[in-house]
Amino acid sequence: MGQPVYGSPMEQHQLTARDFIDAWHEVMLDARLNADDPAAWSLPTPCPGWSVGDVIAHLLDIDGFLAGDPRPDHEPDWDALPHAVGRISLMTEVGVDARRGIPMEVVLTEFDSVLERRTAQLAAGTGDLTALVLGPFGSERPLGRVLSMRTFDAWVHAQDIRAARGLPLQFDSAAARITADQLLSGLPLIWGKTLEAPAGTVLSLSISGPVVVTDLQVGVDAEQRGIMVTDSVADVSLTITWPDLLDVMTGRVSPDDAGLLERITLTGDAGLASRLLGALNVTP
Repeated sequence: MGQPVYGSPMEQHQLTARDFIDAWHEVMLDARLNADDPAAWSLPTPCPGWSVGDVIAHLLDIDGFLAGDPRPDHEPDWDALPHAVGRISLMTEVGVDARRGIPMEVVLTEFDSVLERRTAQLAAGTGDLTALVLGPFGSERPLGRVLSMRTFDAWVHAQDIRAARGLPLQFDSAAARITADQLLSGLPLIWGKTLEAPAGTVLSLSISGPVVVTDLQVGVDAEQRGIMVTDSVADVSLTITWPDLLDVMTGRVSPDDAGLLERITLTGDAGLASRLLGALNVTP
């Protein structure tokens, strides 16, 4: 992964495999700690359709697969799961639904086993972030990409559990910063490909914190590729807090949510602006 696009201590060095592994492990432990409560296990989280227990099942299912465990042989009742839409969402729902109804203690024991085995596997593996390894959905990806994806996924879901329990979210941690790097580095793809903004058009994004405080500009070149730009006249401008942008980009809030629209400032080309918030959602 490249350098962060906002000021942070991580700009002082290139992240190593150990950095990623430690950040992922820390946030997995945080999710585990805050889920270990019978009163919280069934609480709904901001992740559509998932309870605290479902989030834990998802995390252990994905990292269990990466550790070498077979995926559950299970066919959910899809009519009862309207939140599962799209190929990846349907795939991840299988491992979650297969564990619904299993006692909390059993699921947490499986989580502990997966975390221990996956941590040992990563520690014994290559430190070359460019090396191709098994990815979460079966295809090979560079190690750095896989570790970044898993850290991002674990951090977002750990915050889901915290939100469900009314605990403060953790915006200033290694995993939180890796998440920010991954999301913000995807803005050119969103602007140029997902939204299909015309060549030469520019998005200005002002993020007001906490922790992530930055002004970014994204343009589109003549070949319809999104690129980072500077000192350009914006066609669309968005001013937003970091928690609100996280919720938009992870699908935790609807792009037409009235409270969200009251808190942000979105101006410029009406056609592009009307589609921007929906396009920013990058989660399956």
